[in-house]
Formats: sequence, C-alpha cells, structure tokens
Amino acid sequence: MIIISLQAAIDNILSPAIMFFILGLIAAIIRSDLEIPDSFGAFLTMFILTSIGLKAGIAVRQTGISEIIIPVLAAIIVGAIITFTVYYIMLKIGFDAANAGSIGGHYGACSSVTLTTVIVFLSRMGVNFEEFVPALYPFMDTAALITGIVLGHAGLKKKKIDSDDEYSIKNIIKESLRSKSTVLIIGGLIIGLTAGVKGTEDLMPFYSTAFDGIFTIFMLDIGIITGRRISVLKNVKPVTYLIAIIMPPAQAVIAILIANFIGLSPGGATVFAVLAAGASYISAPAVMRSTFPDSNPSIALGMSLGIIFPFNIILGIPLYYQIAIILS
Repeated sequence: MIIISLQAAIDNILSPAIMFFILGLIAAIIRSDLEIPDSFGAFLTMFILTSIGLKAGIAVRQTGISEIIIPVLAAIIVGAIITFTVYYIMLKIGFDAANAGSIGGHYGACSSVTLTTVIVFLSRMGVNFEEFVPALYPFMDTAALITGIVLGHAGLKKKKIDSDDEYSIKNIIKESLRSKSTVLIIGGLIIGLTAGVKGTEDLMPFYSTAFDGIFTIFMLDIGIITGRRISVLKNVKPVTYLIAIIMPPAQAVIAILIANFIGLSPGGATVFAVLAAGASYISAPAVMRSTFPDSNPSIALGMSLGIIFPFNIILGIPLYYQIAIILS
C-alpha cells in the first residue's frame, strides 16, 4: 500500500497541472518577468469555480436535496472542530488569542484551488465521487471563520461582539457568502440544480473539454503567486513548520472517518478530506485581517500558502486518497 501511495504521489507530481505549478514557482523564485494578467487570472478562476458549481448542482438535482442535508451538517461540524483544535494548539505553543484565532480560521477554512486540484486528480485516476461534495465548500469555510473569530474574541476576553461593527458575526457571514468563490460555486450549483442534465446538455461539453487545459494555466498563475509570497515564511516560528505538515493529514483523517460515517464513497471522502485539509489563503486573510488587526497576517498566510498548499497538491491529495481507500 505504501508503494501504491508513493507511485500515486509520483504520478501526481508528474501531472501537467502540478508541473505547471512548479514552473510558476521557479519563475517567481528566479524573478522572471513571466506573469498572468490579473484579468485573465480572474477569468480562469471564474471558469473553474463555475464548472465545479454547475456539476454539483446537476448532481444534487439527480440525487435530491434531502440527500445533502447530512453532508452539509457534517461540513459545518468539521470546519468548527478543525478551527477549535488548531486554535488551542496555537495557544499552547505561545501564540496570543488574536493570532491563534486567525491561524485557526485559516486552517479550518477551505482552499478552492486545492479543491479543484483534487477533482482533476480523481478525474485523471478515473475515480468517481459524489459531484455535490465540492458544494460543501462554503458551509465548512463559513463555519471555520466564525469559530475562529468567536474563539479569538473569547480569548481576548471580549464580552460581546457588537452587531454593528466589523467584528460582527453577521458581517463575517456576509463577507464569506459574497466572496467570489462562494458566489460562483453556489451560483453554479443553483443554476445546475434548476436546469438539470437536460437543460445543460449543450453547455457542459464546453466546460468538460476546456477544463484541463485552463486548469494548467491556472496552476501556472498560482505557482507564480506562491513563489512571490514565499518570503513570508521567514516570519513563522520554526515549530509551526512541523505543525503545518502534521495537521493537514490529521484533519484529512478526521474528515474521511466522518465521510465514511455519512456514506460517501472513497472518491467523495477524498474530496471531503481536501476541503478539511486545505487551509484558506483567499477568504480567511481578508476576514481575519479586519477582525484581528493586532495579529500578524504573514504568519497564517505563510503557513497556508507557503507550506500547506504545496504539500497538499503535491503529496497530500494522493495520500488522502489512499487513506480513504484503506478506511472505506
């Protein structure tokens, strides 16, 4: 099984998408003038997330809305548990409540790029999964952000969170729900749910045919972004490097056990695990920076983008898939 897992990891590293990510990383490190225009990068993101949402909506239409209620609740619980756990670990190793809350929120929140990468990985492996699972993204993401904020403020001994200021839970939910990742995934889900297979039969071949090619350029862009921000790792405590490597697999195992309990297939459990293990570097930084102005944003961002993200897309995803098979 170790040999199989190692081979899967090697195959993943040698896949076009990951090699394009590494190319972007190298280009940034050597300070090449290679870059993807922001407007084109925004298009790539819109295309990928819309595709994920549409497929999820069609899947929900086929399986029935009642079938996703329990998975939604599971996603909320997992997001809260991960954030709670990481928050207390950060306190134990010496971080203050503000930074612990911020880091916990980053860990519990989801990475849309890692989510897309696991979908491509499973597709390349020929592994089926429940198409509605990616649509659990906003539920886990929002639960994690709210939990991190509540814990952080509790640690700072704030008596209450005023409903009309920037620390408001209401505002955090609003911020999470109107982020582009959530809007595109949930919007695509609603459209796919409404139109169904028949209504999208002329549309989906476009997304299916172009997806892999567009995703490689998207990963090139992400590699460039990662390479340019990797310097923030110098602000991270040495012990957090170890935690940043250990925690994602631990989070994935918890998610896989829960996924098995609610009846997801090994493929679905892998996607669910990646949602749980993929720390956010898009939604969480914006929310946590405004919520905890005294925290150091480079710590959480350095861990999520500089350590967890590369680990997950190169080694983590094949590992989580093997664990899902073993525990299924």
